[in-house]
Amino acid sequence: MVTLSKRRAALLAGGSLLFIVSTLAARAQQAPLDSQFVALGDIDVTATRTEQPLALSASAISVIPAAEVERRGATGLADALRGTPGLDIYSSGGVGTVTPVYLRGATAGQTLVMLDGVRINDPSGTDGFADLGMLNAANVERVEVLRGPQSALYGSDAMGGVINIITKQGDGAPHGSASVEGGSYGTVHSRVQESGSVGDWSWSFAVDALHADAPARYGYRVKGPLSYGYGVVAGPAPDVSEPTNKLGGSAQLRYRVNDDLVITGGFNGYDTGARFDNPGAFAPSDVYGGFNRLLSTLVQGYLRIDDDAFDKNLHSRLTVFGNNTHRDVWETEVFCTIAYPGDCKIGYEGGRYGAEYQGDVKLGAYGLLTFGGKTETETLRTTAQDQPGAADQVTLSARQTTNSLFAQHQFTVLDRLDISFGGRMDATGGVKIFNTWRTTAAYRLEETGTKLRGTVGTGAKAPSLYQRFSLYGDPDLRPEDSIGYDFGVDQKLFDDRLTLSATYFNSDYNNLINYGYAATCTASQIYGCYYNVGRSRIQGLELSAEAVVFPEELRARLSYTNMDARNLATGDVIARRPHNKGSAALIYTGVPRLELEGRVTVVGANPDTNFNNATYVTTPVVLPAYARIDVYANYKLDHGLSVFGRIENLTDARYQEIANYGGLGRSVYGGVKLDW
Repeated sequence: MVTLSKRRAALLAGGSLLFIVSTLAARAQQAPLDSQFVALGDIDVTATRTEQPLALSASAISVIPAAEVERRGATGLADALRGTPGLDIYSSGGVGTVTPVYLRGATAGQTLVMLDGVRINDPSGTDGFADLGMLNAANVERVEVLRGPQSALYGSDAMGGVINIITKQGDGAPHGSASVEGGSYGTVHSRVQESGSVGDWSWSFAVDALHADAPARYGYRVKGPLSYGYGVVAGPAPDVSEPTNKLGGSAQLRYRVNDDLVITGGFNGYDTGARFDNPGAFAPSDVYGGFNRLLSTLVQGYLRIDDDAFDKNLHSRLTVFGNNTHRDVWETEVFCTIAYPGDCKIGYEGGRYGAEYQGDVKLGAYGLLTFGGKTETETLRTTAQDQPGAADQVTLSARQTTNSLFAQHQFTVLDRLDISFGGRMDATGGVKIFNTWRTTAAYRLEETGTKLRGTVGTGAKAPSLYQRFSLYGDPDLRPEDSIGYDFGVDQKLFDDRLTLSATYFNSDYNNLINYGYAATCTASQIYGCYYNVGRSRIQGLELSAEAVVFPEELRARLSYTNMDARNLATGDVIARRPHNKGSAALIYTGVPRLELEGRVTVVGANPDTNFNNATYVTTPVVLPAYARIDVYANYKLDHGLSVFGRIENLTDARYQEIANYGGLGRSVYGGVKLDW
């Protein structure tokens, strides 16, 4: 078992970032840039809603390219994002479980997740967060992680930042791959994907299927006492199998009508079925019983028209979109309605549909003006089935429409200073209109490879449908709001073979929506209600480094985040925001056809809460620090064939991301892939 004290975790994560980079940098100075690696400054990103080189952006951005997504996102997209500065992912027991993501300490509901520029946060959730546990890594071109308040461009939910998942666009002769792998926990995983273009048509598609027999989630590898609805017993959880099945598909079709007009259609669908544990059950047989299961689906589609006019000085984009999320939860009768025998089912269905227009006007020496508007309707429907086979009864039906206007101006002064400023107005039905703004600046010293950057802006999150219209809701809730800033420096050395980055950030949150007893609760809300009261401050430091140590042989990546997140009303540390977190990776390609990667993730002591299912009392706990090591290998054979393998949690470390839900132990996987 590998566990670390808080001090040792900080020293290991932060010290490794400084020591390894400094010792390897000298060796990186003597050789030219490795041609097989793309310099990050050459990547175009969409942080400003328009493509621009990363080198010109003032925002704190991490880009995970396709090759890295595919290598690290074996069981799901969430795995590919782990180790990103400022980003925390929490899973209650591995593959198939609900997996929220926190960005710069903001809650999952305050973090906007988009797929091809279309929001996929779940309207049926309590706070509308996106479940990354449903998504796979197939057909992904890159993932952009944009940190800091972004509501001025992207609207509600973008308080901590934005995660934009961009799927592949077909280009060139048709090419693709098929792979299959297997390994620990009865895992079988297969994937087929292809993209290409012929004439004016281009396409990409992928299908991904995964099966795993996961162990019990609650209490897995937890030695301490475990609470259930019927009492408290010693851990760990019993040795039972909880099957998980995931199926996903992605497709994009594009037609170029002429040099100015392009029409694109996209579809993404994900389906997950998994067993789960019910520690609140009153009968022991109900805790890990086979009827505890969850079926989740996400379906998204969009039609997009891009048009250039006035000698390409005006680019217009119109997107019509729609998505639907559906969750059916089967649980034993004692957890639902004790008046009926057998099982029951609870359903949650959320919908989102609308249209968005964006115009980009080139102003010559005066920069680029972006403007647009959006209308979006969210729906929520919950159902209950009290007896097996009975008809679903609708328990809640609600909707709200948000209309938005936004604008942004980008320009460059003296060929060195890149500036942007913009604002947005959102009006959600029945909710106070909220305005947000943001300004950024980046100063480039190209002679020394230095970029100084800073941003300041506001964020907002409209209350969810559940928070407004459920039995515990308040239709008059105000939007949560925040103001945040960051400033940092990016430094390139040794012919761009070493990139260092440091960012300080600070965000103050107000009108946070809490649940409990308040003066705004109605007489019928005897168990509490949602109300605006909370305030918090989250600040910290993000460090990262990327180096080509030996050309065509060895690369290194390191990241470290130091964060302090506090409730301003109580002064307490906010749960699930570790003070120290870091990762380091080495990628070796010195042997022809062979690629090896070793990665260590270090997480410091993590505050959390422990809910006692027997007494209904919540107490604060601190989860121990830990280090986890993962190893990946890929070897290319002839005729497009390759074999690959990975070992996750090499040292079999015991750790918990969420209290009483242990992370998976040592796992071994291997497979074969065919490229064409």
